[in-house]
Amino acid sequence: MTGLIVLVSFILIFFVPIILYEKFGLFKGFYHDIMGWHEPTDERMFDGCSLHSRCKYCGREIMQDSHGNWF
Repeated sequence: MTGLIVLVSFILIFFVPIILYEKFGLFKGFYHDIMGWHEPTDERMFDGCSLHSRCKYCGREIMQDSHGNWF
């Protein structure tokens, strides 16, 4: 029984906020700082090879990888 309580607590603490971030955009500041998930501004530049932008939250220059993720 305690194992089930630990499992449910783990899911609530770690996975529910990530789902809320993905679906509704909640906790963006937290996940940006902790996970390094950047979001680009509307201004994007293409240098012939890579797509570049700046992060909405920290202002760092970021690039888009081949999977569409920003780093």
